Amino acid sequence: LKAVPRAREQKMDKANRARVEKWKQQKISEWEKGGKMRERFSTRKELDKWMEGQINKAQKKLFAPKKPKSKTIGGTSDDDPEVTWEDQQRINSYGRLNQRMMELDDDIKEQKTLGSNIEDAVQDIEGLLDDDACKIKIGEIFVQVSNEDAEEFVADKQKESAKRLEELTAERRELVTQMETLKVILKGKFGKNINLDPNAEDEDHLVPEGKRSS
Repeated sequence: LKAVPRAREQKMDKANRARVEKWKQQKISEWEKGGKMRERFSTRKELDKWMEGQINKAQKKLFAPKKPKSKTIGGTSDDDPEVTWEDQQRINSYGRLNQRMMELDDDIKEQKTLGSNIEDAVQDIEGLLDDDACKIKIGEIFVQVSNEDAEEFVADKQKESAKRLEELTAERRELVTQMETLKVILKGKFGKNINLDPNAEDEDHLVPEGKRSS
């Protein structure tokens, strides 16, 4: 192989040189064993020439000067997409859906806790030995009732809780669908410049980078 130009060789750190050397030895070993490498390069000279070209390409890419980002008067990159009225409406919609999602999560958690408490009450009633040992709360007053009436009361509450939980869960699924649709559109335009964190409470996280007020 021809020597790497001195200027580039000086720029290459030890880790890069080690990786290049390891890669070269691997390709030489593959060529010596035959197979596809030997089919591509019938002679060692052809193999060396190909490896030299690959190394030069990698170094040009590694040491190519980085193009500075151009700035607009507002201080944002020229490549930053403009936030249109339609974009802002989608961002606002996502924010409202996100807020409702957090409320639903709290309501669903509350309903699950209520359902668990009702289930405990059912088991407690079934374990009672006395016939009239139950009291139910009506408004601010506790009324003593028979175990049979208590079981009927708890069963009704259990149905109500299950129905409410089903309604909340269905609404949440619909919200997820709407938010995912908006997310695809917004991420497709703004990419990493917009943070659509579903758990963030501060709506400023929805504003694309470079468009936020300080």
